[in-house]
Amino acid sequence: MEKPNRKLAAILFADIAGYTAIMQKDEATARQMLDKFHFAINTKVESHGGRVVNNYGDGCLCTFGSAVAAVQCAKELQEEFQLLPKVPVRIGLHSGDVFFEKDNVYGDSVNIASRIESLGVPGAVLFSKRIKKHIANQPAFKVELIGEFDFKNVEEPMEVFALANEGFIIPKREEMQGKIKTKNQKNIKWQIPTLIIFLLALAGFYWWSNKENTIAMGNEIPSIAVLPFDDMSENKDQEYFADGIAEEILNTLSKLKELKVAGRTSSFSFKNKEATIAEIGKALNVNHVLEGSVRKQGEKIRITAQLIKVDDGFHVWSEKYDRDFDDIFAIQDELAQSIGTILLNKLAPEQIEKLKSNLPQNSQAYDLFLRGKHIHWNVYRSGGAKQKDFEKSERLFLEAIALDSTYALAHAGLADLYDTYVGFNLSNNGDTLEIRKYTELSKKASDLAFHLNPELSYVNTVRGYVYSTQENYREAFKSFLKGYQLSPNNPDAIFSLQYFYRNIGLLYDAIQVGNKLKEIDPLFQAGLVENLILNKNLGNVEQVIADGQFLLDLDPNNMMAFSQLFYIYFEANRKEEALATLEKISQIDSTYKDKYLLKLYCALLEDDRTYISEIKKNGKPYDKFIIHKFYKEDKKAEQALKLAVEDGLKNNNRNTEITMRFTPYLYMVESKLLEKYKDKDWYQEAYAPEKAIFDYLLTQFPRAEEILENPNKSKSK
Repeated sequence: MEKPNRKLAAILFADIAGYTAIMQKDEATARQMLDKFHFAINTKVESHGGRVVNNYGDGCLCTFGSAVAAVQCAKELQEEFQLLPKVPVRIGLHSGDVFFEKDNVYGDSVNIASRIESLGVPGAVLFSKRIKKHIANQPAFKVELIGEFDFKNVEEPMEVFALANEGFIIPKREEMQGKIKTKNQKNIKWQIPTLIIFLLALAGFYWWSNKENTIAMGNEIPSIAVLPFDDMSENKDQEYFADGIAEEILNTLSKLKELKVAGRTSSFSFKNKEATIAEIGKALNVNHVLEGSVRKQGEKIRITAQLIKVDDGFHVWSEKYDRDFDDIFAIQDELAQSIGTILLNKLAPEQIEKLKSNLPQNSQAYDLFLRGKHIHWNVYRSGGAKQKDFEKSERLFLEAIALDSTYALAHAGLADLYDTYVGFNLSNNGDTLEIRKYTELSKKASDLAFHLNPELSYVNTVRGYVYSTQENYREAFKSFLKGYQLSPNNPDAIFSLQYFYRNIGLLYDAIQVGNKLKEIDPLFQAGLVENLILNKNLGNVEQVIADGQFLLDLDPNNMMAFSQLFYIYFEANRKEEALATLEKISQIDSTYKDKYLLKLYCALLEDDRTYISEIKKNGKPYDKFIIHKFYKEDKKAEQALKLAVEDGLKNNNRNTEITMRFTPYLYMVESKLLEKYKDKDWYQEAYAPEKAIFDYLLTQFPRAEEILENPNKSKSK
């Protein structure tokens, strides 16, 4: 292995200030600036005997054998950047020992040069005292002291100077921001051995030095959020396509186990919102953000993408693709490959092979698939399940299949749509024949998609939902598990496992999966709601309150959060808080109180004697139990609960081997509402068969912990 070569060098850092904002405002201008920046850097640095070590997006790292040459180059660069079209560039310089290894450079001096550059403003050239000493006898350079600064991860304060030639900006100290210590940090005297300093510099600046533009994150796990791409088309009618491109890249990256990928719901929640990269990174707990834009016109497409480091806003990588639309799959592969290489090349290079799709797809069919899925997920499911939206989505999927009958994703999309249709109709007591028809259609489409390509996460996840609807839980679990194994960081795949465990009554497993989902996609509201309901059923009062409040912070009108909070307050006998929650529910939607069970709880709190008398006379045993318990009529409450349990036993007489349906065993054991009856003989006899079902289920399916820790080793039993 070649040893690092230690040399004395002058280091020059430069970057375009505010490039992200410029790109968002005017892509053409931003691209013109970037082209000028790279051309000037490449020509000027070479002409002064320097070397461009890293040319990353909107910035660069260069080295020179002479400090004089470095400053002269910086001077000429800023003069060039002040000519039209102007480029707002910051430049910082320092000199010292650095380590060269092949095409890489690193060391403490690299760290300091970066710190100095971070203080800069457009049009300025800043440098250290070492550089000043080297150019002291050069009359061509005028120098002005700005002041002394305490830089992060630099032990001693350092003086910083500015090039003061005519036309150059000399920043005022109060307008300078950068990688400097806070006031609290200033008084701390760090005693760090030289080796530790070296390691800090190596970890912090490894990404500058790698010829592949790779990033070493030290102990920090590489993580990324893929924001929805901007629709740059003239008619603004390509939102479905822009979203689809971003989502496909996100799904591809989710295959990498060693890369944390923020989920779609969380990333897309920042769509059309004014939020900085730092704010997005903090909210999603990621250290990189990918943003981009799409312009599709006829058979031509332009896609731009920028990978940005959250902590300092640097553009690690950027690219523009001007291609024929038929090249869309190659573009997606190139994008994912580039990002995967940057983030994982040193950590897990073997994972990058997973980013190759190798799918011979029809680009027009792909476009139709994205349209159909966009309408299904963003219009039909969230817009009241209107028949016209269902038919439009169905037509687009069928057109995609007509163009390419082997296109597995289109068949899966169709199965997904039909399964949603069945779900809506089941919940609304729809026509039985219609439900039966679309149940069969969903199974047919799902099985065909799986036959065409069983190695797609979406295909397996949809198949799992279809088989769940048909109560074939063994096949459902196999599909959900494989969908997760194929894409362990995909929130939809994780949520499907949570859904499965909840659906059969393994509630603690469902909560574990839900906690994993919160790590990956903290703003995924469907998963948050699932955990809320699970904890409510288990009587975890404080957890329900915490989760409910978090949901309401995301969506102040979230009726599911309000209803679960209301239930838990009521069942915990916290009547004042229950009434306050009920008032908020009424302010948002007074009709919501008419929902089953919620209506009874409301009647009790509001002392609606007419409704209560009606339930006492004609209601179900469990409803009568709630009434008697509320009024502390203990004997009547126990008798009503006993009848309710007996009714449940009659309805629960089933063969677990065939159906494996939901068992309320954990609810019966953990519910605070039923706590005082758990030692009763009749109660224990009642849940004994449910415990048998529960124990049987534990033998049939692996624990969530096992799956989450070793997804590829876990198999359906």
